[in-house]
Amino acid sequence: MNNNNEELNPGKKVTRERAVMVKIGIVCSVLLMADIIWFWFDNLTTAFWFNLMFCYLPIFSFILFFIAFIKSCRFETVWHKVMFACGIATFLLFIACSLIPNPKSSCNPDIMAKHYEEHKVEMRELCDYMQSVLDDSTAVVLEFEGNCLDMFHVAAAGENRFSNYWNEEARSKRDSLMQVVGLTEEEYVNISKKLKNMGCIGVKASRNYPESTEKWFRRIGLGKYDFVLYNRPMTKEEKENALNDDTLIPYNDSTLFHYGGGAIGLQVFPKGEKEAFLKKHPY
Repeated sequence: MNNNNEELNPGKKVTRERAVMVKIGIVCSVLLMADIIWFWFDNLTTAFWFNLMFCYLPIFSFILFFIAFIKSCRFETVWHKVMFACGIATFLLFIACSLIPNPKSSCNPDIMAKHYEEHKVEMRELCDYMQSVLDDSTAVVLEFEGNCLDMFHVAAAGENRFSNYWNEEARSKRDSLMQVVGLTEEEYVNISKKLKNMGCIGVKASRNYPESTEKWFRRIGLGKYDFVLYNRPMTKEEKENALNDDTLIPYNDSTLFHYGGGAIGLQVFPKGEKEAFLKKHPY
């Protein structure tokens, strides 16, 4: 009986299929909006790698979303209207995130200079603190993503190379790694809080080379911007090396701005940034 009704009313079956399609489109639009917001907040790091590894997900979602959005323009059901509204919201969100950059999603020497002037006292205090809490002849790299430990590299006394741990492995081995370099729970928490208060994501310090400490400022895409702070005025040779090295910009007698590239892309400060900055801030 039902089959006969469907044969007599083929339009009913088509409308039902369209309704299912737009419902799927609504789900895809929500996924796309979440992905857009993730990119905006995440500074193109985790979001970038996720989309690169699972590129079929956003591509497939966008194709279904676009088909459903076109079909929703007919306004045949309430679901069509909801899909149309979600589609408009997705496009507007994409435009807004493209035009309104996240303050933490960009970086350049001018931004670094302003941030350094605002937090140079805390940065210098953390340099001294790191030297006071690490065991002799050890070195450490700590990086946080928000409140979550993202990287924990250690070099034990007598070792010249770091043992590297990332993400879940770094978190699961945290206590044992702290013992390698002599950090207590209180000291670890203090380092995390100090970094957060000065708007930095990480620190690299060594008791073997105590004259300089790195404060990791921001990751943009695959690149990373750092402050290199000396505990003394740089030598003439160190200054000349910095001026001739396109990964470094000397800011004052004891501070360098550093750019580190990732596995692909730029390995130095973007073209012209160093020259333009030094013209405005002659060293």
